[in-house]
Amino acid sequence: MEDVKKTEAWIDESLPVDWGKIKEEAVGEILPHHMKLWWYCLGGVPAIMFLMLVISGIMMAFYYVPYPSEAYESVARITNDIPFGWWLRSIHRWCAELMVVTVSLHAIRVFATGAYRHPREFCWISGSVLLLLTLGAGFTGYSLCYTQTSYWAMTIGTGIAGKTPIIGDFLSRFMLGGDSIGEATLNRFFILHAAIIPSIIFLMIFVHIVLIRLHGVAEHIVGMQRELIKGLSRGDE
Repeated sequence: MEDVKKTEAWIDESLPVDWGKIKEEAVGEILPHHMKLWWYCLGGVPAIMFLMLVISGIMMAFYYVPYPSEAYESVARITNDIPFGWWLRSIHRWCAELMVVTVSLHAIRVFATGAYRHPREFCWISGSVLLLLTLGAGFTGYSLCYTQTSYWAMTIGTGIAGKTPIIGDFLSRFMLGGDSIGEATLNRFFILHAAIIPSIIFLMIFVHIVLIRLHGVAEHIVGMQRELIKGLSRGDE
């Protein structure tokens, strides 16, 4: 017990941080009653899905080979030969699909309830960027299987990027790594999917949470009216 106390004292001296205040700031916010409804809490689901995607993705990256001649075979090996590989890949796939769905539903809910209005514009912008990044992660991850379907998905995706005004040619060549789909394309998609996009998502999640904490949870007018009616009815009783 004395050793534990000495260790705690050493930590407090080395890191003079008020951990109690940090905990209170992080989780001590009083939420409106309507936040108990599940459709107001959709923002936390994508965060959990993202964490599971990172863990399962890192584990699969040990066996995936980002080369056109071996990509499909490496995915098949993960699914069929690696112990519990099918289970790991299933978790990664379903978490990805659930993340896309829940981020989209969260954005729809925020827009429908008007929670994007002033002074929460930057919170809405960061959430919109997260939605685009999620779609980008889904697109690049789907292409890594290098099946016939994913090959044509890459063709269509790079073609759409090429139609972007002014920078279309640059975007298309950047994604392709040349003039056509090949080894460079798959390598770039793998780097985007496994490193660049997840890093930006992690940064944007941090920014999004900080903005929410600064402004607080948006009050929904319908929820406020229901709480007021319930409070008045209880007062009459």
